[in-house]
Amino acid sequence: MDHRGLRERLTGAGCTSCGAAIPVDRIAVLADRGDLAFVELSCPRCGSRTMSVVIAADAGPGAAEPILDTAADVRLAGLAPVDDDDVRAMRRFLAGWQGDLRSLIDRPGGAR
Repeated sequence: MDHRGLRERLTGAGCTSCGAAIPVDRIAVLADRGDLAFVELSCPRCGSRTMSVVIAADAGPGAAEPILDTAADVRLAGLAPVDDDDVRAMRRFLAGWQGDLRSLIDRPGGAR
């Protein structure tokens, strides 16, 4: 499935947990539609696994390097990755949620 060579081009991407470089044999391309791909990064140092989106990853001469949405310089204005406390807080919130998905996501006035 890696006909564009994304694995090689993403080699050295940083682990979102410990920052270690991810080797090519720990990168799996799960889906690739050309302008967008989904990959899994498995860290050999800490054992964490990260699902990530790759954008602008066209191959060929002069092509821009792929942008990994979990890269430290791209990640939501440099915010830390989701941690155990975030998961527990969301679990508590959802346990008491009585609405549907649309009412959870949509905000008054159409803003999201």
